[in-house]
Amino acid sequence: MGNQSDKFEELVRKDYERFSPLASRYYYHFTRPTVTGGGTPCMVFLGNHSSGKSSLINWVIGGEPVQDVGLAPTDDGFTVIMYGEEEQDVWGPAALARLPSEFSELRVFGGNFLQRLRIKYRKREALRGVTLIDSPGMIDSAEQTVDRAYNFEGVVRTLAELCDMVFFLLDPDKPGTTGETVNVFASCLRGVEFKLRVLVNKCDAFSSMYDFARTYGTVCWNLARVLRTKDLPKIWTVYSGEARTPMPGGLDLADFDRHRDEFLGVFRDAAGRRRDNVFSQANSDFSGLSIRMCIVNHVARRIAWRRFVHASFGILLSAAAAIGVWYLSTAKFGDGSFLAKAAGALAGALGLFATYATTSLSTRLARAGLAGKVDEIFASEYRRRMAVGSDDGLRLVWEGVREETAEVVRSAPLKLPLFGEFRRRQLDSAAAKAFAVFKAGA
Repeated sequence: MGNQSDKFEELVRKDYERFSPLASRYYYHFTRPTVTGGGTPCMVFLGNHSSGKSSLINWVIGGEPVQDVGLAPTDDGFTVIMYGEEEQDVWGPAALARLPSEFSELRVFGGNFLQRLRIKYRKREALRGVTLIDSPGMIDSAEQTVDRAYNFEGVVRTLAELCDMVFFLLDPDKPGTTGETVNVFASCLRGVEFKLRVLVNKCDAFSSMYDFARTYGTVCWNLARVLRTKDLPKIWTVYSGEARTPMPGGLDLADFDRHRDEFLGVFRDAAGRRRDNVFSQANSDFSGLSIRMCIVNHVARRIAWRRFVHASFGILLSAAAAIGVWYLSTAKFGDGSFLAKAAGALAGALGLFATYATTSLSTRLARAGLAGKVDEIFASEYRRRMAVGSDDGLRLVWEGVREETAEVVRSAPLKLPLFGEFRRRQLDSAAAKAFAVFKAGA
């Protein structure tokens, strides 16, 4: 299983390198532009301040606490906790340099973010097969215009795309009611719901079923406001620490213990989840690029034909105007007259300039019109596959790239893709090969 997984990840890494120039040509951004073959699975913990992220991490790792805990905010940065024979902490740009290559994208968030990035190397058996990332707690400031010194939501989105599991913890005292929590759910976790797990933590603190029901209902109501799905994600009710019997008058913790066991099972299957996520993201990336290429190539062909027809008529009309003006001028100035020749040349030049200007204007108008018809173009190009239902996820991929594709059609420089279809077939073939390798190791 391990060799097959490494082979698959190495194949995907090479495919990303091979098709990155092609993606740039079509203004396409890969979600995961690089993959570290045989890399360690990674899990990120998000949530409100005091939701128990650090306590849960400490409990999972075992031994002496790695993260500071407390009622007040204890950390304003992102902490990567990974296995190391020598226990040490590394800060800032040096920490980023030690992370796998796929995390190099975090560099774009600048120095203010890098100063808040830390790696903690700890010699714990639980960390041999997984890397954990703790994040700053989400809070509402007294002055709502005050922001963090870096793009917090951008960092969260990047980590959610790169990590193999995203755990979002909610505190019973603040069940998803802070502004940052709502923004993160609405803008940062869309498209990665398959790796998202929502945890209501500290469930051993509920004093009664009524207390639990009110909190659980509030969580569901808040999630329903920000998630654009008909069904809510599964919500795990957990607590950290050893399993224990309920206090007199408290809740029976048996169901919470079952959810904790499921939560721990995620760590035991971390390698499998990484492999599944690498495949899912690579499949989405390559499928999205293939669709982008198909739509842009279609538009480029139509634009090229329109320009050819428009320019051909313009050149013919310019030539006719030049000959007509020259002929009329010779009647007045005589055959071979310099003024007659100049008048004819000027008429032809003005005609060519007008042809260029009207062709450019016509192209811009045509592209703006086609940008509003990308759904029709998609339906036309993929009508056979959609008709037979050979790819149920095709429309979902299209929805993910639709808006950016329309903007590329509208405003990006489009060159005639002479070999666009050939390159697209190469991309589809590479994706099919990667799928075969993935399936063989499943």
